[in-house]
Amino acid sequence: MSDQMTFDPIRDFFQRRQGALLDVQARALQLVIDRSEPVRGNFCFPGPDIDAAIQHQGEHIGRVWYGFSPLQDRLYIYDIEINSRYQGRGFGQVALWLLWSRNQLPLTPLYEVMRSHGFWAKVRKRFAAAGVTLTRDLRTGEQEVEQQRWQHLVSETDAERLNREYWEGEAAKLSAGQLNSD
Repeated sequence: MSDQMTFDPIRDFFQRRQGALLDVQARALQLVIDRSEPVRGNFCFPGPDIDAAIQHQGEHIGRVWYGFSPLQDRLYIYDIEINSRYQGRGFGQVALWLLWSRNQLPLTPLYEVMRSHGFWAKVRKRFAAAGVTLTRDLRTGEQEVEQQRWQHLVSETDAERLNREYWEGEAAKLSAGQLNSD
């Protein structure tokens, strides 16, 4: 049985407490979506890529870029930026909490850069205390393998179909001995 399914009153108490603290902090923060669209060739396609402004009491303090897995089983965090004068005050963590609270999906950062390791370590610790799943980062070399999970949902463009049909025809001619070698 997983840790989340096992009855543990102490863990459950602290998870509720940590979640309540994050909820209080989140009251003054808003995520305002500026763009949400599926972009062919981007990591989450055919799921949407989303660009959202982070606002604190109506003032723009940063941005978060993220995407939904087309399988609707996780939320990928591409990047999060907090303006320098607001850094170190927990706004990045609270923005991620808002994303998780609204969607209730595991969060997966895409390629943590060296300067962000401390941030993600804090987020992992705090979110784990609240019972939230935050997976390890997905490296650039692992992204293609991850995308294979939803490739059956990606439709072929007309240009891709025509190209495939052309090369299938050429291969058929070659195997039948009908192709001239010039």
